[in-house]
Amino acid sequence: MERVWGSLAPFTRARCLQNERALFDHLLKDTVGTPPLPARTSRNGLQWHAHDTRVSDSDPDDVVHSVVVEPAPAASGDEENGAKNPRVDLVLVHGFGNGGGCFFRNVASFGAMGRTHLVDWRGAGMSGRPRSFPPRTYDECVDYLVDGLEAWRASRLDERTRMCLVGHSMGAMIATHYAKRYPSRVAHLVLTGPASVKDDSDPARLANFLQGSPLRRLAFNAVVLAWRAGVTPQAVARWLPASTAMRIGGRYTRVRWRSGDTLDEDGQEVLARYVTGVVRMAPGCSEKVMSVFLKPIGRARRALAAVLEDELDATVPVTFVYGDRDWMSPKSGKECAERMRAGERRSRLKNAEFHLLPNAGHFAFVDQAAPFEAIVRSKWLG
Repeated sequence: MERVWGSLAPFTRARCLQNERALFDHLLKDTVGTPPLPARTSRNGLQWHAHDTRVSDSDPDDVVHSVVVEPAPAASGDEENGAKNPRVDLVLVHGFGNGGGCFFRNVASFGAMGRTHLVDWRGAGMSGRPRSFPPRTYDECVDYLVDGLEAWRASRLDERTRMCLVGHSMGAMIATHYAKRYPSRVAHLVLTGPASVKDDSDPARLANFLQGSPLRRLAFNAVVLAWRAGVTPQAVARWLPASTAMRIGGRYTRVRWRSGDTLDEDGQEVLARYVTGVVRMAPGCSEKVMSVFLKPIGRARRALAAVLEDELDATVPVTFVYGDRDWMSPKSGKECAERMRAGERRSRLKNAEFHLLPNAGHFAFVDQAAPFEAIVRSKWLG
């Protein structure tokens, strides 16, 4: 019985944080020093720290977790420069069902460019799992997640530091709403594979797909019912034996993220453990926004384009980056960027761009790391 329960038990946060430490040590290589050093420094001149930022005074589990990667002080002279000039830090916000480790191919490159923060959503990734999730409506979910990001900023960045804010998928939704509320904090907004730009669903195409196949209709109806009931992929994964979840996580990172292209066998194993921990960490919390933000099968409940075109401060530059095989419609992002440039609010500034990366899917920063990093660098550092 103990063996059965051990295979079903969720990953604790302490265990998942150990997986994260192993992952970043491996990504940055040759880490010297052991905890409890304030920073773990690699021989390539980079150092990384992990931080928890308290959001709620009443719930000790309500913390936003982040990792910062940057040149070691002796290599960068950053503190001296930062005292003279306002600084722009790079802030990366992951998508649904992930954590900052999904940027595993980019952290060393970005960290060598300057101070880079990987921020996990409130109640997701490696962040704490609050005892309750109060939001029920779309606007309440937005406020909950934006409040978490702002609590992190107020604690980790000084008042003169601005952000080049990069959001992926559903993280792009959070980043957009954050920039809408705090435009002065955001030097540039980069949206990669953003979710919910508009509802691109095609009822006729769906009907044709389901026609004549009772099994397809049954499966589709089951998914829709589960979605509306708030069942998440994470909830399903927690019921799997740990060994099965690890096999799925390993296959996903090896096949979808092609982890073997850049990581040795040990690195691939560490990444798989990290991803599995992100998905299985209990209890579920901010994953519940899935059915609030999106209609079944990922359709937009509210169009993000309306926020970008009509509500976001026009002085905030916006760059869209998609892979040409992204299941989030690149066409929607391109049309949104074109409307932003043509609209009266940005007609003079023309500060909205669209980039399409070839041979890339929803994780363009994984599939085409170098061109993605070049685009971000140009917006971050000029």
